[in-house]
Amino acid sequence: MPDYAEIGITTNFSFLRGGSDPRAYVHQASELRLPVIGIADHNTLAGVVRAYKELDNPEIKYQPKLLIGSRLVLMDGTPDILVYPRDREAYGRLCQLLTRGKRGEDTEKGECHLRVEDLLEFAKGQLLVLTLPHRFEAAKALHVLDQLRRSPRRWGVACSQPVVPRRRQASPDGAASHRRGGRRAAAGDQ
Repeated sequence: MPDYAEIGITTNFSFLRGGSDPRAYVHQASELRLPVIGIADHNTLAGVVRAYKELDNPEIKYQPKLLIGSRLVLMDGTPDILVYPRDREAYGRLCQLLTRGKRGEDTEKGECHLRVEDLLEFAKGQLLVLTLPHRFEAAKALHVLDQLRRSPRRWGVACSQPVVPRRRQASPDGAASHRRGGRRAAAGDQ
């Protein structure tokens, strides 16, 4: 069994973003014997329904665990955040959050108007993964991580890549080692 899990999978339910049907991801994960896959379409849970139903298909010889979540694409310039509920109550809160984003008076069909403050209100019980673009501002990413960590609610927080570049540092025996400077790139409240 590989020690690898594919998370943040975008399906064809993320219009103009994802290409494959969620059922195809389940079949591919079965073939590769991946222990876990995480579907996370843009501001929706639509793709996870088909993926979940496909797990009952008798052709699926190796059933991966399916992480049900969503990729929140926020309006305030915050990098995308993958949200994976840890329990049934957290799933309900994620549904409420997505409903809020799609029901605003100024929201057109297909849009979702959410800000990081909205997420913080519904974040209890969620596993949050901050997904940084290839080029990002470290100060902004650290600010978002700090907001997530300082919220009065408790949840796990992870970051998709190091926020602070590593720097070389000599160890006491004279050998070079790598150490991350400044703040940690990920934090979790368990």
